[in-house]
Amino acid sequence: MMQNSFKLSLNLEAEFFFQQGLRRNKTEKFEAAIASFDKALRCKPEYPEALFQKGFALGSLGKHELAIGCFDQMLTFKSDDCWVWHNRAIALGKLERYNEALNSFERAIEFNPNGTTAWHNRGLTLCDLGKYEKAVLSFDRALKLQPDAYWAWYNRGNALKQLERYEEALNSYDRAIEFSPKNLLAWYYRGVNLSEWGCHEKAILSFDRALTIQPQYYKAWLHKGFAWEQLKNYENAIASYNQALELAPSDDAVWYNRGRCYMVLQNIDRAVENFRQAISIHPGKYLQIIQTDAQFDSLRQDERFQALLNC
Repeated sequence: MMQNSFKLSLNLEAEFFFQQGLRRNKTEKFEAAIASFDKALRCKPEYPEALFQKGFALGSLGKHELAIGCFDQMLTFKSDDCWVWHNRAIALGKLERYNEALNSFERAIEFNPNGTTAWHNRGLTLCDLGKYEKAVLSFDRALKLQPDAYWAWYNRGNALKQLERYEEALNSYDRAIEFSPKNLLAWYYRGVNLSEWGCHEKAILSFDRALTIQPQYYKAWLHKGFAWEQLKNYENAIASYNQALELAPSDDAVWYNRGRCYMVLQNIDRAVENFRQAISIHPGKYLQIIQTDAQFDSLRQDERFQALLNC
């Protein structure tokens, strides 16, 4: 009787600390949450729910190896829990262990074939592996289960873009926007897709819509600048790159692209200044391009350009 009473007391204490940990997880106090779950597990070592929540907190702190350890331990108690397999896959993906992540998503789907999130995130993992055709099929399964999942529509578009199936990709981005008209990423990726397709004027309109939603999104300014550059409107390109650099002064691509515009406009001092900045941020990449690319041949005899190469 006394032993049963002691066990009941430990279980109640474990439940108290578990609930405390849940509250801390919800308010994103993850370190404190882990401490609570550890106390719960000391009272009740076989407590799969506490292991799962501890794994979630560890993953939220970027401690993915430790999170996987919690999920693996929980799977010894509940091997058919689709969300454990799912979160284990997410942690493996964060560690770039994509094949293992894919296997975990397969197990999650095995135990819950109608899980939209698992099919969607499986598609993302297939994209990470460069398997875009299979990724599209995975996004299709997610969308069959949840046709208004705008995030699956724009990631489907991204996979199709990688396959250079630009028209189909555009249709996917349009569906994403249909379900979420103010979705920044859908408008942004729609613009990137149009630009890669060669539809630069339409791309600029998409980037403008993205920037209406989030004016601080520097990638939209960068790609808008690139689209203007392809239209040979170098002044507008520079204006867009200026905006991008205000938001992300350490982005080497913006400095390089702006330098290229100044070079075309024969403003060699400004061009060299921008190329120098790009090289200082990423010397291994841009120094080689500037030394060997034919677009710079007209500058090779210029003392300012030669000084750039010898710096």
